[in-house]
Amino acid sequence: MELDKIKLRLKSLGYEVVEGDELALNFVMSKVEQHIKHYCNIDVVPECLEYVFIDMVAGEFLQSKKSTGQLSALQIEPIVKKIQDGDTTVEFSATADIDTMFNQLTDKLIHGYEQDLLRHRKLVW
Repeated sequence: MELDKIKLRLKSLGYEVVEGDELALNFVMSKVEQHIKHYCNIDVVPECLEYVFIDMVAGEFLQSKKSTGQLSALQIEPIVKKIQDGDTTVEFSATADIDTMFNQLTDKLIHGYEQDLLRHRKLVW
């Protein structure tokens, strides 16, 4: 699995990889690879799980950066505060809990692919 694709995914989520992050990224990549192999009882992570792997690594990485106090600002607040069309109005909370939104995002990245992993799971006798 490619480190460059993981860096692009992190960039799309609002995090710019800095010098010194590669060591942590390599550790998280090994951890996620081991998790997928153990969960599915397989020896090699299949190519079709590449994007699952990338998202899981991104989620684990962001979560570890936040828990160690190294993540300063990740922009995940709603872009639009209020939409009005005729007599219909949709309004997002201006005081949305950024911490909760961040935790939901990382949880989805890490644990949101259960069905994909189950498809590749093999029984061990």
